[in-house]
This record gives sequence, structure tokens and C-alpha cells, in this order.
Amino acid sequence: MKKLFPLILAGFSILIFTGLILKHENHLANSQSIFVELAPVDPRSILQGDYMILNYELYFETGIDDGAEALQNWKILALEKHIQNKAHPLSFVLLDEQRRVIQTRFDDNFIKADSQISLRLVLKNPSNQLQNLYPAANSFMFAEGLEPCYSKAKYAEIKVKENGLALLVNLVDQNLIPLNCENSKKWGQGS
Repeated sequence: MKKLFPLILAGFSILIFTGLILKHENHLANSQSIFVELAPVDPRSILQGDYMILNYELYFETGIDDGAEALQNWKILALEKHIQNKAHPLSFVLLDEQRRVIQTRFDDNFIKADSQISLRLVLKNPSNQLQNLYPAANSFMFAEGLEPCYSKAKYAEIKVKENGLALLVNLVDQNLIPLNCENSKKWGQGS
């Protein structure tokens, strides 16, 4: 039995990883694409290489008309109270005709125009602060030397399932065209 244990463990590991891959492939095949505007920052880590922190612009709304500037702090406090101690708060996003996020609320009382779509979006809440909420991965790693290409990223393409779970798929430019930075690098020449 001691000799079979490593084989059983290896087989179990392969099954787990295959299951995770199939789960994500199913998510990609059975979900809708939306585009979330980015405010990227490009740091560099000695151990990780080049990566970009993705600051998603979700355009939060409280459902209260903007009148006085004094209400602004109250609105932020109300939203932060709504997400308090919720690891994965459910939000509802309003999309324009190009499927870009133009508004996010925590209630589903959107007034829909004919050209606008709303759908569920589960957010990740690491610190109970509104500015730290994000729908998918909050960083994007890339190969060294591709920073000039990835600095053109304006939107993140995210695949969202019906239940609101999101998966980061790609970074795109202002025209929603994928950057394809990996294809622009000439690996054989090292540049």
C-alpha cells in the first residue's frame, strides 16, 4: 500500500486540476462578455516580474439623485455599510450598447432603456471599502518587455455567468479590440 500511495495521490491531483480546468472552460463557454473600464497601474516585482494592478471603474450609484455635495459622503458611507462584512456582495450593472459597464448598484431597480442591458455581477470585497471592490482578478501578470503594449489597456473583458460570477479573459483597447501583446513580441530575437 505504501508504494501505491504516491500514485493514488498523483491521480487524485490530476483529477482535481482537470476538474478546475473543465469548470473554467465551462464558464468561458456559457457566459456573456462585458467590458469594465480600467485605471491601470504598472508595478514591478522582483519575484513575480511585470504585472499590472487593475483598478476597475464600476461607476457606483446609490439610487439617490445627486443634488447637494454634502450627500456625497453619506452615499459612500451607505454603500460601504451595504458591503460591510460581505466577502462577495451581489451587484447589478447597467451596460451600454457595446456591453461596457456604465453604472453599478446594489439593488436591481434600474430603469432600462431599449439599448441598455442589466445583469448580476458578484464582486470581491477584501477590505470593506468601496474603492477596493473588484469583479475578477485584481492584477494581470505579463512577460517582461510587454509593458508598452499593455499600457494601452483601457478595458478589461470579463466573462459573467447568469449567477454573476466573473472571470477575467482579456485586456482590450479603447475600441474594445484585444491587445494581443504576446503575439507582438519576437521571442526568438528577445525583443
